[in-house]
Amino acid sequence: MVAVGLVLALLARSRAARADSSFALSWRERPAACVTETALRSVVTEKLGRDPFIDRERADIVIEGDETSAGARLGARVVERDRDGVVLGSREIDAESCPRLIRATGLVVALFVKAVEERESGADRGEQEEHGAPRTMPEEVHTEAEPGARPEALPPAPPPPVPAPRESSRPGPRRGAFELSLGAGASASVGILPSASAALRGVARLERSSSVWSFEWTAGYTLPQSFRSRAVRGTLSAVDQQVRACLDLLPERSVRLDACGGAFWGAVVPHTAGLTERSDAWRPLAGPEAALAVQLREGARSGRLELGVAAPVVGRTFYFESVGAGQERLYSTGRVILFVGVSGLLTIL
Repeated sequence: MVAVGLVLALLARSRAARADSSFALSWRERPAACVTETALRSVVTEKLGRDPFIDRERADIVIEGDETSAGARLGARVVERDRDGVVLGSREIDAESCPRLIRATGLVVALFVKAVEERESGADRGEQEEHGAPRTMPEEVHTEAEPGARPEALPPAPPPPVPAPRESSRPGPRRGAFELSLGAGASASVGILPSASAALRGVARLERSSSVWSFEWTAGYTLPQSFRSRAVRGTLSAVDQQVRACLDLLPERSVRLDACGGAFWGAVVPHTAGLTERSDAWRPLAGPEAALAVQLREGARSGRLELGVAAPVVGRTFYFESVGAGQERLYSTGRVILFVGVSGLLTIL
């Protein structure tokens, strides 16, 4: 009976020592930061297919971290410690955007967990082969190579290489709650003046780092076009403004593809004599518009190419008085106005 008792005690001790290591997550959250513990848990659960974390008081290994973003730099630091506070590994992470930083940090945390589990399963397989046991054993009898050894007794080793957690070594744009970018560009359009026209444009963009939505305002001046008849000479130019909201169709990519919708309003500006409808009075135009834009970013600078269409609710037709023929039609604005533009932007906030 004494021998049986000793055997049962040793088996119970071996079974407790051979239990898989448990993990806890402790993330220091900062105000207006990108990375949160909730977001990290979601990414780790997605990568591992389960939530591996328990309460810190009962965990063998604690994975700690906090965001280290400052000014133009987006970053985070993850540290793995044993129950006694000994550092088992650490990793610094940089990224270009908040979504990328969250995913890269979550991937690093998942790899910390996976590395320990693979180390333990490797030790289990080695012991099974040493004793001639089959490779597949019931989960409840999996053992460590040395009964009673804790994970922290293993030599500290870094986790496996992380697939591209550092997304870019170049500094990113300033990251606050919102970003404001200003810029200038040029565009070409068809439908606002008698023939294809060119315009100079100013651009302002407001976007939030962690959102796929952005807002844009542009103003343009269409360069004058001259016309001439037997009795009338003059020029026509135009001014316009556009306000729109944009949705990024490629989140977490280095290239931004925006689908935009909003409103267009402006006016055709004649400088001539002989036109009816109050001669040189401005002819207003207004209507909805839609656009598709591609934006490439390099730090605080970015370039933007867009293709759009506006549909004036009310069109305008211009007439002039000719010699001996009465009123004759000069041209009408298009039912739709097509435009293509390019602009450069600089993030200032």
